Amino acid sequence: MSAILGTGGLLKRLREHPYIGKDFLKMESVERHILSEVNEGRNYRGEAVEATYYITAYSGKGEFEGIKNAIKDILNHGTTENWTGPEKEPEEYQQHMSWLKEVKLLGFNSEENLEAAIATICIPLEFFDKECDGPSLTQLRMATSSEPFNALVNFTARLIDYRFPAKYKSKFLGQIWYHKRIREYLGLDEDEPIIGVIVKPKWLPKDLFAQHVVEAAKAGALFIKSDENLHLSIKELADYVSLTVRLLEKNGFDLSLSTEPKLNKKRIIFAPHITVSSFSILEYARIAVDCGANALCFSPHLAGDFEVIKEIYKMGEKYCVPIYAHTAGMNRYTGDPMFTFGEDPKTAYLLAGLSGAAFMQLPALGGYIRPMDVEKFSIIERLKEEGLVGNKGMTLVIAGGLGAHNIGYNIRAFGPEGKMFLAGTAVYHHPDGIKSGILALKLAVEAAYEGIINAEDLRRYARSLGERGYPLMRALK
Repeated sequence: MSAILGTGGLLKRLREHPYIGKDFLKMESVERHILSEVNEGRNYRGEAVEATYYITAYSGKGEFEGIKNAIKDILNHGTTENWTGPEKEPEEYQQHMSWLKEVKLLGFNSEENLEAAIATICIPLEFFDKECDGPSLTQLRMATSSEPFNALVNFTARLIDYRFPAKYKSKFLGQIWYHKRIREYLGLDEDEPIIGVIVKPKWLPKDLFAQHVVEAAKAGALFIKSDENLHLSIKELADYVSLTVRLLEKNGFDLSLSTEPKLNKKRIIFAPHITVSSFSILEYARIAVDCGANALCFSPHLAGDFEVIKEIYKMGEKYCVPIYAHTAGMNRYTGDPMFTFGEDPKTAYLLAGLSGAAFMQLPALGGYIRPMDVEKFSIIERLKEEGLVGNKGMTLVIAGGLGAHNIGYNIRAFGPEGKMFLAGTAVYHHPDGIKSGILALKLAVEAAYEGIINAEDLRRYARSLGERGYPLMRALK
């Protein structure tokens, strides 16, 4: 049999990331030439958003001419082209023209006739920033990642970062339920990991759903959310949330947003999932909170973008609950396995943190959900630069294949500060039930603080605990 059949010649696996951690070519003269040529006639240098792209382009006749032509197209189609007349150029015209701030050359493949570079383009605020009530992410995305990027046939430009001027950044909601406030609400010490769970299976009747939430809460879960694919009508949402909250309160839990918990009550965060269309999500949010939920979970990528958080909070103080920005749908534009199409995932985390998301999932190391491991630390570093991770930042939720076998590794790799560790299947599919599933996680965390993280050492640790270690031993089997 032939080694290549049908379209097999097109099948190529990318084995390393094309721009994270890569060195630039030492071709400063070519870079200066590109800067000079593409910026000709573009003289405005006012306040602007800096958008950085990874560009791959078909080669032209000259050295990196493909990259130069791609940048020209981005400038011309992203904002506007040089004035050609015959009328006199309007006085304010230059303020609507982007310009190239920097280009760094990455590589050239003569066999594929392809060139690669990183380019930073400045888009002036005067061009797109037209809303007074906060930043318009729709206008931002139109200006930075719409038709000029991946629409034209000779190049592909992947948006990999934003840098915002102070004037624009001040329009964002910012962090309301920052990590330290979440800890204070739950009554946790600074170094105590937050253990959360996702209710499984994805669909359950309301009585069984409420029972699964209460069992997890009684076993020590501090954050409980419904699965992103629990789709409910408005009436079902009200019934599910009302029943769950009533049973939680009956079992000694306090879901109020007051500074201090009610007497002899234990704090917990319960977040029903409410992803629906942008036309309905405010009503879903209102009903969920009115029925007692003290957090909300939805996918901004499918329900109107991160601006939805601001719109929920505008409904009144009662609705200013912590928001879990789910990543469902994010990988439609950040999950390209070739790392060329759409956006780098750190743009989504950056916008989430600036827009007020209290929680956002960062898939577990060694898990099965994108972003890939190589991208995760660049996400964290970028958030650190903006003060959006850590005690004053958004809580990053380590989830997706998380269980007793790898929670310790993830705690050691990521650190507990600014993180929550969220499990679903590992808890609800534990052979001895929900309580044992959560106990297994806690024992694995306990072991991690003693430096024990690999599976065989965890088994020895579980055996050394005798009967107390049985949930962990069972989880590791």
